[in-house]
Amino acid sequence: MTGRDRDYTLKIAELAIEKIKSLELPADPRSFELWYAYMVGRYTDLIRRINSALDANGTLSVADIDAIYDEFFSQREHVERVGTKVSGEIDRIVEMLHELIVSTSESRADCSDASRQLALATDPSAVRATADALIKSLRAVELKHAALEQRLSSSKKEMDVLKQSMAVLSVEATVDPVTALVNRRRFDSALEQAIGSANASKQPLSLMMVDIDHFKRFNDRFGHLVGDSVLSLVGMVLKKSIKGQDTAARFGGEEFAVILPNTALHNAATLAEQIRTTIMSRELRTRGTGQNLGTITVSIGLAGYQHDESARALIERADACLYEAKRAGRNRTCSDIGLREMQGQSDTSASLNGNFSAVIGKVA
Repeated sequence: MTGRDRDYTLKIAELAIEKIKSLELPADPRSFELWYAYMVGRYTDLIRRINSALDANGTLSVADIDAIYDEFFSQREHVERVGTKVSGEIDRIVEMLHELIVSTSESRADCSDASRQLALATDPSAVRATADALIKSLRAVELKHAALEQRLSSSKKEMDVLKQSMAVLSVEATVDPVTALVNRRRFDSALEQAIGSANASKQPLSLMMVDIDHFKRFNDRFGHLVGDSVLSLVGMVLKKSIKGQDTAARFGGEEFAVILPNTALHNAATLAEQIRTTIMSRELRTRGTGQNLGTITVSIGLAGYQHDESARALIERADACLYEAKRAGRNRTCSDIGLREMQGQSDTSASLNGNFSAVIGKVA
């Protein structure tokens, strides 16, 4: 079966529609394209992203669909347009180089003919005529080369512009438009890189998962535009709180992740508390009317990397801590060590890394 096979494509389309129906989503073009790509099964990043959202919430909202669609498909048309232009410029350059080769070959042939005629000529007028013809031919070649040089210069400028466009698209493809943090795709690659560095250097690595408390209720009450402002606020706080090799990302929906290379868990916990209290202290107001919308809080889960652990296992442990912070009442930070202690597991690192409890940073 191929992507153009009638029976195959109809089957994929039916599966996509069934999924849309089961989640009670609208069957608009965006939703259908997303679920069709999901059912094809080749796009592993997209599948992981959707599965993660489903695991976290059990369903997907229209806002989730739009966010995931923008993350994976919004840049495609721009890339295709720029790619077409690049291809066209390359064709132009190849054509010009071909003209240059032909004109150079013609010039060499003219020179060879003139050389033979001059060798045989005895009459001065014949020599002069041959020389004039050769000069005329060389001038024509010179003019043609000058025109080609100008066209090549123009194409080079166009290629530079297209190169800059591709660089911008490359950045946009890894940045979440609402929070200006890196998106899930970039987060996945950054975490793999951080794990590789931690294994090589034997330095600590911590992962922080941050979730906005009662975000859906806030979003439903005040609308998606205000909800986006809340997401933007959290993103801004995270961005200002990190430094160096740290990476803050929008993990999905109202959940964020912060990768902290060369950071022990107790230092990560200190940072998490600074983030939590900073967000809690921000009073939200509407821009137009100045209406006080109250404050928001976040729950935070922390996990320290264990040698040769997979990225997925590290995320799952940090998520488990986040879930425990939620279960304990929200607006809290829960550490991996504290969670293991609470579950009755012995771990020497618990005695080496300070006074962690199952849940730290309780409501102020």
